[in-house]
Amino acid sequence: MFDRDGRLGQPLVAIGSRNPAKTKGVREVFPQFFPECRFIEVETTSVVKAQPVGMEQLLSGASSRAEFALSHTAAFFGVGVEAGILTIAPRQHINLQVAVIVDNEGHTGSGLSCGFLIPDRFVERMLREGKELDAYSHELTGAEKIREEDGIVYHVSRGAVSRRQMTQQCVSMALVPWLNKKAYGF
Repeated sequence: MFDRDGRLGQPLVAIGSRNPAKTKGVREVFPQFFPECRFIEVETTSVVKAQPVGMEQLLSGASSRAEFALSHTAAFFGVGVEAGILTIAPRQHINLQVAVIVDNEGHTGSGLSCGFLIPDRFVERMLREGKELDAYSHELTGAEKIREEDGIVYHVSRGAVSRRQMTQQCVSMALVPWLNKKAYGF
């Protein structure tokens, strides 16, 4: 699929989600590096945990999405994006997104988005009540309705960052190995 100059032709990218924030973010990043790419969306809710907490669960969820999407299509790339909570210090938790990209040649890349602090009381309630962070979105942000593409981050950052932009960030970082194939041994 790579030409003699090491460029990838018209890769099919399988996105392991149908969530608009994720799919639009992926669709906006890939053409910057692979202008001729095409996309297919694959439903992956059956292969992931509802609210990942911790880096292991975030990476596992993103990997499962990417691998499932790749294995159920004829794509060159499988992309998984997972949002969740990461504890960075006692009683300090951030919400961020992780992307994992796999290709049909066995290469893998991972990347992170920016993150924002979640008040500890919400994380404690979320874990105790078994709910996702979104269940507390109105209480946390004061917003009556939160669009999927905006996410909670849009409201707590006063419009500076959206969930879609967080997807763009982590996917861009996960693509680094393909953008630097020689350094990564591709």
